[in-house]
Amino acid sequence: MQNPIIELQFDKKLDQDIAWQFYNNPNIGGVDFWQERVIKFHPKLKDIDKEKDKKKFLSNYILAYYNEHQKELEKLSKEVDINLGQKQDKFFEKTAKIFNDYPWPTKKIMGNFSIFNFCPRFLDDNEFQVFLYDDKDHQSFTIFHECLHFLFYDYAKKKFPKTLGKMETESGSFWDLAEVFNVVSQNTEDFKSLHGEIKDIKYPEHKKLIEYGMDIFNKDKDVYKWIKEMLKVIK
Repeated sequence: MQNPIIELQFDKKLDQDIAWQFYNNPNIGGVDFWQERVIKFHPKLKDIDKEKDKKKFLSNYILAYYNEHQKELEKLSKEVDINLGQKQDKFFEKTAKIFNDYPWPTKKIMGNFSIFNFCPRFLDDNEFQVFLYDDKDHQSFTIFHECLHFLFYDYAKKKFPKTLGKMETESGSFWDLAEVFNVVSQNTEDFKSLHGEIKDIKYPEHKKLIEYGMDIFNKDKDVYKWIKEMLKVIK
């Protein structure tokens, strides 16, 4: 089975667009992304509500930040590149194991560096964001978490076309299922060997589903059986 190539790049425009989206819609899965993940690292944005043209203020702030911290951001990006290069082969080995060599749906995955701790993924484009100011373990967790989404969604839609194949991927039961799967799988020893044990990786709303999902997954680590059982409680 051929593994995809994971590439990493800067995209300031994407950072601007995503930051604006999260400013307007900050609450996801019981987490306020703007208050909990932006203000801590960017205190100057605390007063954005006072600005007349909020979008322009945010865009200008991001461009200025990139200009003022250019050398620092380039250094951090190289460190992420090196860290990924050391671990990605093992990641693909572990995903092949639990997905029973199911083929990846894409030949290339693009990771975009970000100055914000949002870390969204874009299924249609096989892209995601990774936070430059995270520590190495969290960055590894994020990269592999988002890559797992690309494989899981494709697998689930094709293996369960009458149910998951018709569901919305950005909200609702399918989104819940995908997030729970990642937490469950990334809490196994196989994945913890890649990025350590990461605390507070779950959405608060998924706590009970995760507990149930872990019990099922730990029996035989079979993705197909896991989805089949989870659909009984998650629909």
